[in-house]
Amino acid sequence: MLFSTEPKTSLDELFDREVEVERFRSGLNERLVLVLGIRRVGKSSLVLSVLNSLGIDYVFIDVRKLYDDVSRKVPAERIYEELKSSLRRLSLWWRIRDIISEVDVSLGPARLKLSASRIRDGIARILETINNAGRRVVLVLDEAQYLRYSTIGLRPLLAYAYDHLRNITLVLTGSEVGLLNDFLGLNDPSSEFYGRYYYVVELRPFDRGRSMEFLRRGFRELGITVDDRVIERAVDELGGIVGWLVYFGRLYPERGEDAINEVKEVGANLVRAELEELFSRSRYYRYVMEAVAVLGRARWGDVMRYVMARLGTRPTNATLSRDLNNLVKMGFLTKDGDLYSIPDPIIRYAVLKMR
Repeated sequence: MLFSTEPKTSLDELFDREVEVERFRSGLNERLVLVLGIRRVGKSSLVLSVLNSLGIDYVFIDVRKLYDDVSRKVPAERIYEELKSSLRRLSLWWRIRDIISEVDVSLGPARLKLSASRIRDGIARILETINNAGRRVVLVLDEAQYLRYSTIGLRPLLAYAYDHLRNITLVLTGSEVGLLNDFLGLNDPSSEFYGRYYYVVELRPFDRGRSMEFLRRGFRELGITVDDRVIERAVDELGGIVGWLVYFGRLYPERGEDAINEVKEVGANLVRAELEELFSRSRYYRYVMEAVAVLGRARWGDVMRYVMARLGTRPTNATLSRDLNNLVKMGFLTKDGDLYSIPDPIIRYAVLKMR
């Protein structure tokens, strides 16, 4: 069903992603595939649906859920345990379970006290065993930009897999596109991935027409008729982001048109934690986001004037430019020419509520 809140796992459940599906299928012949797009746009659904349709063995790890909000790290032992758990779904599990048991014994029960290098070496042994089993396996790291917080330095290990483990295809999804590029070091001559070829699949929010058709089709599946005026208002206020449209579709049968406001309120509460964590990273992030939220679209000078008015002090030009660039890298802002905007209307609404 289109209005299922879980990531889609079948191509029959996807809506209007035929181009992206074909591109992702083609990319699976490459060593490294990056699936990029802002939060809640459907990256995980695309990846899972295509892999299931092809019957390919894959390991799926949601890196974001491994992130520790207190330490702001992705602990090595969490990565290892999640990898081990995910491997159980492979058809070749019986061929790798013995090596996993050996690695478990070598690491022992007190993994919190182990050095990062020992855990990394254990993961490397597991990946080598998967590769040597002779069947192709796709390793999916969802929201992979969080790997920059890893305590074991995974980039060299992923580069080793890229270069030497030919039966493993790497798929990394990311909503913080610039930070994912920074983690991999795609433009950094000192990085192991510098100069390596990678294949990109980009998912964008639906345009207005596709968003409306998505809602109409979803409501037809539910057997209900919704006035176009309501659908138009929902799209105008929630945008073309699949996650918010799905939530509206789920709520509408019980709430009617009030579901639009409920999605905005619940959505704002959901992203509030993301924003508070974001704002803690820089003194100016809050006010930069406010400036763009208030103005809708803002130039560098508009943002500077707003920040000065709010704080009574002027950040240096370099500081403001750095923060704007970082917010674009993290996907909270987009830049079109010299104009900045917030691509997710719910994030914009949340920022305005937090003023």
